[in-house]
Amino acid sequence: MKKNVLLVEDDPALRMVMREVLKDEFDVDEADNGDDGIHKGLTETNDLIILDYHLPKKDGLQVIEAVKAAHPNVPVIVLTGFLSPDSEAQFNQLGASKIFPKPFNYRALLEVVRNLTVSQAPAPAQSQASSPKAQPKPLAPAQLAPTEAEMFADSLATVAALAEKLEFLQSVTEKYWIEPSDISTIRETARCMEGEIQSFYGKVNNTLFDAGGFTSPLIAHSKKPHLSGNN
Repeated sequence: MKKNVLLVEDDPALRMVMREVLKDEFDVDEADNGDDGIHKGLTETNDLIILDYHLPKKDGLQVIEAVKAAHPNVPVIVLTGFLSPDSEAQFNQLGASKIFPKPFNYRALLEVVRNLTVSQAPAPAQSQASSPKAQPKPLAPAQLAPTEAEMFADSLATVAALAEKLEFLQSVTEKYWIEPSDISTIRETARCMEGEIQSFYGKVNNTLFDAGGFTSPLIAHSKKPHLSGNN
C-alpha cells in the first residue's frame, strides 16, 4: 500500500512537478495555503508532509507548529527560497526532518521522502545548504537602489523557479520511454515556464518605465523567449 504524502505549496506549477515526481510511489494530497495545510495536516492519514515556508493565510512555521502539536512523529520536509538563520532555527526546534533550499534536486527530495516514510522517525533537521554540493544563496548588494533591489530579487526568484522545472523536465526526458501522460506534463511545464518569464519581463518593464527617463519601457521591443510554440 502506498504511503500518504501531504504537499502544502501555493505555487501550482511546483505542486504539479512534485506530484509527478511522487505519484508513482506515493498517494499525494495537496493544499495551496496555510489554513488548508493545517486542516489536512491534522488528519491521521498523513505519513509525511512537504511544506513550503511562505504560504498565504498561515506561513510554514504556523503550519508545522500546529501539525507537530497534534502528530509529533509525522516527518515534515520544509521547502524555502529565502531562509533566515532565525526561521531555520525555529523550524529545527519545531521538528523539521529536512530543509530544502529552493531550487532543489527532485531526485534528492524523492530519496528523502522514501527514507522518512520507511523509518517514520524524523531525522535531525539539516539544511541542504550545509552540503558541500549546495551553492550559497546570493544576496542583493546593499548599495542597490530599491527598484534595482526589487528587480534583482525578482530575477533570482525567476531563475530559481525555472531551474526547478528544468530539473523536472530532465528527469522526465531521461527515462527510457515517454508515456502519453508525460507529453501533457512537459507541455504544461513549458507553459508555466513561459508565464514566469513573461511575468518577469512585465515587472522589469514597469519598473524601468516608472523610474522615469524613458519615453517607453527599455525592453518593450526586445525579443522575448517563447517556450511553448503553438501547442
